[in-house]
Amino acid sequence: MSKQKVHASTHLTITVDENDTSIKVIWKGKSIDREPSKFISPILVEVLDSAYSLNKRIVMDFQELTYMNSSTVTPIIKILERARKSVNKISIFYQKKTKWQELSFSALKIFSTEDNRLEIEGL
Repeated sequence: MSKQKVHASTHLTITVDENDTSIKVIWKGKSIDREPSKFISPILVEVLDSAYSLNKRIVMDFQELTYMNSSTVTPIIKILERARKSVNKISIFYQKKTKWQELSFSALKIFSTEDNRLEIEGL
């Protein structure tokens, strides 16, 4: 069984696709808003809460994101911090060959845990 919800702003689309084992968050387009937290944070908080109550892994896929400004990193970090303090499991996937993605997401690897509860991987 799969449930899908699509959230769209001017340039960014975040699709939340829930199946039996995980909640996949697919980022597409550009995140260029001056205050992206207004759009992104409520979506990520809802996903985090659902994953916690249903004991599902969150899979955030940034591979189709063509650009994100530095302000976009803040809501992602806040969710990773919240997840690290709880039992949530999060996997983040990005395009290793895309320079800006490698720079942005490799810096987030400090949130990775040895038990792979939080993992950040370039594909």
